[in-house]
Amino acid sequence: MTTHPVDLLVPRPQHSEVREGFLSLAEPTIATVADDDEIALLNHCLGAACGVVFHRADSGPVRVDVDPSLPAEGYRLDVTQDSLTISASDMEGLRHAAQTVVGLLPVEAWMPGTMAGPVEIPCCRVEDEPALAWRGMHVDVARHFQPLRWLFDFIDELAWHKFNILHLHLTDDQGWRFEVKALPELTRTGSWRESTSVLADLDTQDGTPHGGFYTQDQLRALVRYAHGRGITIVPEIDVPGHVRSLLAAYPQFGDGQKRPVATTFGIFDEVLELTDATLHAVEQIFTELLDVFDSPWIHIGGDECPTVQWRDNPAADALAHAHGLEHGEQIQRWFTEHLRDWLESHGRIAVAWDEVIEHGEVPGAVVMSWRGVEPGQRAMAQGHPVVMSRSDMLYFDHYQSDDPNEPHAIGGHTPWQKVAELDPWEGVGEANRANLLGIQGQLWSEYIPDPRQMEYMAFPRASVLAEVAWRGSVDDPTFADRLACHVERLRAAGVNARPLDGPLPWQQGGSGARRRNN
Repeated sequence: MTTHPVDLLVPRPQHSEVREGFLSLAEPTIATVADDDEIALLNHCLGAACGVVFHRADSGPVRVDVDPSLPAEGYRLDVTQDSLTISASDMEGLRHAAQTVVGLLPVEAWMPGTMAGPVEIPCCRVEDEPALAWRGMHVDVARHFQPLRWLFDFIDELAWHKFNILHLHLTDDQGWRFEVKALPELTRTGSWRESTSVLADLDTQDGTPHGGFYTQDQLRALVRYAHGRGITIVPEIDVPGHVRSLLAAYPQFGDGQKRPVATTFGIFDEVLELTDATLHAVEQIFTELLDVFDSPWIHIGGDECPTVQWRDNPAADALAHAHGLEHGEQIQRWFTEHLRDWLESHGRIAVAWDEVIEHGEVPGAVVMSWRGVEPGQRAMAQGHPVVMSRSDMLYFDHYQSDDPNEPHAIGGHTPWQKVAELDPWEGVGEANRANLLGIQGQLWSEYIPDPRQMEYMAFPRASVLAEVAWRGSVDDPTFADRLACHVERLRAAGVNARPLDGPLPWQQGGSGARRRNN
């Protein structure tokens, strides 16, 4: 018995009904819509894949209805042999419905360009909505700069999976990627490093300069592109730790000692010296960031911040006492609260890694729980909205299998099956359930040097995460078969996805610089 295409979708709809037959679409096709935005969305999301141009008219085989009773991002899809009807309460729901239709088409529809043959949509009925509001993927472009063109492609890949957040990690010890016009040395000096640790021998440097940055206009274009695909870009400027690239450009905002942009990876003692001049510089950076990114959420980092330079430091103690604190080691909490309040005064919400709650509650801030489940549970109990980003299951820079042919990675073991076991609400009591904002996968790039490796490490694990984020769990015994079919779609689209049974020969680490190192 042939499996109906609706039963092979990733993510799988919440409810679906299989019907016999197909709807044939000819070119051009008439669509009944409320406004030009809807016809443009149909042409972009559906028409571009199947080679059909939709034209607006009062009657035709395709109809889009606005239904306020449907939930946010939810939709209803009704395909008969005579018509295609999409009902949604918002543009996001319409976009998700159109993407579901593309998923019903043959693999050819996923290839660049348009389908060559007639377009036949399998008949079915779908009622669908997301389980979680925040369905995110994080990309670190600081450790290894990724080309702008690939970020546009990755946004498309996220949209195919009904993700709605791209968390863009723009700064770290190894590079500064955001143009700040008030502080030009950040990109002139901080955006590149002289060398990088060799993967197979981390004590050796490759001797090759590495770097790059994005102009503000380039990022504005990226934001507009993402909006057109239902995705919000959440930018991150990581402070007050992970700032070697900032201090390489402006050492006066730290301990004053000139050090280069880091060429190795890990946690460095250098932190911001939180004087008035440093605070002014930080606010200049974020002022320009807010002018580029319109996300309601702005990530301020806050993770892995050593207190060595603030310890037994008269200047840090004096600053702490001026703000009513006992000693300099408490200065990070004050800084986090200051930045949260500053962002709130500009109409934005601070997001930070879960270390910030170790210094006390930070009301109003969103917490990303990366150190497992417990910090997220604690943050939710304190009233924080939480995005579960746990490293044990959602760090996609970890190895995908025990296969000795896997290319070099940071370590860990996170096969797609482990992602499929994720319960977003693990340990979350009913009283705190509403504080789970969503879940997010992380692509840290210390050992992911280029877009092809980014895609290899992301997929199919990000596809599994998409299923969990959209449905709330992977509860289907046939999921492996669906996922294998979905990998074929991705590979048809040109994505360097890893097959479920192991890396292809050209994806393997081999015996050279990319060899596996346990």
